[in-house]
Amino acid sequence: MSKVALITGATKNSGLAMARRFAAEGFRVCVTSRRADDAVRAAESITEAFGTEARGYGLDLESVEDIRRVFAQVAEDFGRLDVFVGNSANLGMGSTVLDMTQEHFDSVMNVNIRGNFFCCQEAAGLMMKTGGGSIVLIGSVHYKGAVHGRASYAISKGAIASMVHNLAFELAQHGIRVNQVIPGAIRTDRWEGISPEEEARRRSNWPLGVESTGEDIANAVYFIASDEARTITGAELAVDSGVLACLLKYSKQ
Repeated sequence: MSKVALITGATKNSGLAMARRFAAEGFRVCVTSRRADDAVRAAESITEAFGTEARGYGLDLESVEDIRRVFAQVAEDFGRLDVFVGNSANLGMGSTVLDMTQEHFDSVMNVNIRGNFFCCQEAAGLMMKTGGGSIVLIGSVHYKGAVHGRASYAISKGAIASMVHNLAFELAQHGIRVNQVIPGAIRTDRWEGISPEEEARRRSNWPLGVESTGEDIANAVYFIASDEARTITGAELAVDSGVLACLLKYSKQ
């Protein structure tokens, strides 16, 4: 029976690229989104493109009850889980340290930390039934340094790094590896409509001078989740065009 991968936030951009990469490798695929209709459509497109079984699920990562519901449904639908990728995130945009509200802070932490943790807990429970598996969490270069207006997001991604170490340590005895992929700039639909001058300005910050595509992130996720990385756990793989290798320009806001 073919393996099963579950990717959260997998209806567009790098999340969808991850789901498609696992499907291309013969995995059966589960995709989630806050909007169930979007998840179902994405799953249908994957089945059409690759001929593999794919299903979409609506998932509210701020609700532990909903997380448990979805993983129970995956267990019923597929009977196993071999790979979990925690890709969904609250981006925590538009709030500085001094004006951040409790509601903003709680929403970011509930999705990025609590949501990911309880997804990992449920994923590990399913993986233990079949002898192990692989968990990959999506981190960010933001946890290594500060960017104006992104404090809540950066703090949450720092917690992801700690989560990876602790999960890797405790789950290794069950044959479950846990790692993180750390993207830098990714070309997503949020880049649509920006000028060539703005593209050039952004690229000037990165040693390689080019942003990652969703497929670049998907390739890294697939590698570290696969048997090719069978002795890698508790690690971080940066896919960041060299951002972590340098100090970026400081611009006072």
